[in-house]
Amino acid sequence: MFCGEPGSAGYASCADQEGLFALASLLPAMLALVLMIAAFATPAMRRNPSLRTQTLGYSLIAWCLAGFTVVLGALPPL
Repeated sequence: MFCGEPGSAGYASCADQEGLFALASLLPAMLALVLMIAAFATPAMRRNPSLRTQTLGYSLIAWCLAGFTVVLGALPPL
């Protein structure tokens, strides 16, 4: 969503909402971090390489979602 010109009416509230959206990217980032730690720290995943690979794949997807929401939330107010 484009917020318009910086001096236009409602730009500040639009930029604040987009900032909150970018902050919401912390949720998938934390999920990705937990999955990545679990892939290396959990004994069951250390014994099963396919389960570790699957968990790291889900972690990569979560990192991509986090990056996408940061970009989506940070670019429009610029």
